[in-house]
Amino acid sequence: MPLSCFPENSRVEITFVQSRSKGKETDVFRRLDQKSGECVKFYIRAIGKEVKRIVKLGQLHKKGCKLCIYAFKEETIKEALCQDGRLRLPLLKNLNWKLVENADTILENTQLVNDLEKRVFEVEFEKKPARADMAEKDEPEQSVTPLLQGSFVDQYPSLRSESQKVRTYLRKTKKISKTEFGKMTRNSTKVAVCKLLSRLSDSVGYLEWNINGRQGSATCFVFKERYIFTSMHVLNMIVGEGIAFHDWINIVSQSTWVIFSYETQTDKEKNKFFIDSSFLLSDATLDYAVMKLKENGQALSGLYPEIDSIPPNGLIYIIGHPDGEAKDTDTCVVIPECQREQECQKRIQNYSPFVHMYTRNSFQSIINNSNVITYDTSFYFGSSGSPIFNSVGALVAIHNAGFAFEYEKKTSSIIEFGSSIKSILHHIYKSEGGTDWFKEIGVATSSYIDWPVEDVQMLSEEENLEGSPMELLSQRE
Repeated sequence: MPLSCFPENSRVEITFVQSRSKGKETDVFRRLDQKSGECVKFYIRAIGKEVKRIVKLGQLHKKGCKLCIYAFKEETIKEALCQDGRLRLPLLKNLNWKLVENADTILENTQLVNDLEKRVFEVEFEKKPARADMAEKDEPEQSVTPLLQGSFVDQYPSLRSESQKVRTYLRKTKKISKTEFGKMTRNSTKVAVCKLLSRLSDSVGYLEWNINGRQGSATCFVFKERYIFTSMHVLNMIVGEGIAFHDWINIVSQSTWVIFSYETQTDKEKNKFFIDSSFLLSDATLDYAVMKLKENGQALSGLYPEIDSIPPNGLIYIIGHPDGEAKDTDTCVVIPECQREQECQKRIQNYSPFVHMYTRNSFQSIINNSNVITYDTSFYFGSSGSPIFNSVGALVAIHNAGFAFEYEKKTSSIIEFGSSIKSILHHIYKSEGGTDWFKEIGVATSSYIDWPVEDVQMLSEEENLEGSPMELLSQRE
């Protein structure tokens, strides 16, 4: 109430109570800028004849507790109580009630407060079970309004049963909605996994370039020694169009650097590594590139020999620099190969009409491709080249791309995928100079000689731009 209304020499004690409600109005005060004029003070008992709880806070719901209500003259009783933040608004708004004084004087809530100064009342509700049941909750559930009454229903008995069917359908629909949007996996991560990912993150680098004012960023990781992996389409973005492939590594080495300590904004410029122009291995189908870092006096931690095959299901972890931000981790759910087509179809339907011109062939490059892993992630632009780990911290793939579309002014994706690290190593072994590279870094090749690599072509840039309605995230990163 206004301080001017406090009795002289009174003492005020303020207690702050934490509200349990989330996303709801939690004010317990009335603003003074709504009315002007003479103030009227009267009292409401927290518990009267009925045990019905009219106060929000449990601390006030007890015998003998009186709430001092203030209002301005010419306001109605209902207006005054509805604007007091301590009372449960749905009850006061949705139910019929009145004020009772000394068990013998009844005031309707439409009366003015002008003559209520210093009087004490109880709130009494009309006893209508159907409406009371609805209003007992702070957020009353929606229900079908009973429009069928009297002799009209008697003449058409089937309308009563049909009305009940509608109520049943709406209740089921509400439950389905809650299930669909419920989170299917836990947010929590075990401490042991956090420690493991922290150690692995030391090998993940922020790849940045600047060519005559044309800037960009992606992610890479150290495999062994000073050799790093990233996506080949990242190099394509660095050098730009119309450049012969044999000139790529020279352009990259002159314009690109790697930072492994970018975990906060202040670390972004520390300990830069530059690219050595003497080495480059790459492939467009599996979308990988291997480069060598120049010495800078700093030790590097590689991810070899912790390598494993693609997990068929379960959780995986991506560590990278999405949107060029500080190093981050995303926990993802693997989409099994046998469910890829079904998941793509389902998501296309869920996001309709935001996804246009979809054809069954749009995802054929990954649906039956055992060389890639598919999953859900929020790592989009800037995260290409990020390493993907299984639940025990073994390197299983490189995060490459996804099928993107615009949804509510944000980029979303139907499905994301990355190339298997074992398929990449097998391809390197079969490539010219691959065995020499394995010998140089001291990695045994027996594990990769017989590893099957399917001859499944990934969607090329030309095919995507000319014929496909979907756009690879990798082409916009």
